Amino acid sequence: MVRDKKRLKNFTVEVGKKSGFECEASMREFSITIDEPEAMGGTNKGPNPIEVLLAALGGCLDFTGTIVAKEMGFELEDFQLEIKGGLDPRGVGGNLDVMPGLQKVEVDIKNIKGIPEDKIPEFVEQIERRCPVDDTFGRSVEVEVRIV
Repeated sequence: MVRDKKRLKNFTVEVGKKSGFECEASMREFSITIDEPEAMGGTNKGPNPIEVLLAALGGCLDFTGTIVAKEMGFELEDFQLEIKGGLDPRGVGGNLDVMPGLQKVEVDIKNIKGIPEDKIPEFVEQIERRCPVDDTFGRSVEVEVRIV
């Protein structure tokens, strides 16, 4: 796979703590509150980080689907996804024998309109191959945490 650092489009998100588990993520002119449900010790003021991650996958699949449909000569009129992710909370709780992250992500496509039935398998294969967030889930990406 060709990697050209000069061609990279960089994205920046700034995150600031508000209180407890609540924080605010800002990107461009947008912001979202990220929190945990009350049952997990939060104040339920927004989705939790895993929900945001799964939403990013769904949004990216939709975005990529719109591009792929157009390239195939179609207009994606409807595209409904249900995305589920499972993790064992003992990992984030400190149990070193348990992986802290998602162990499985399932994407169920509930509705596709605008793509002929016989073209749907090709359409879905192209989306899976080209979606940046799906690609990121599928391989190890270096994350460097620094104190600046």
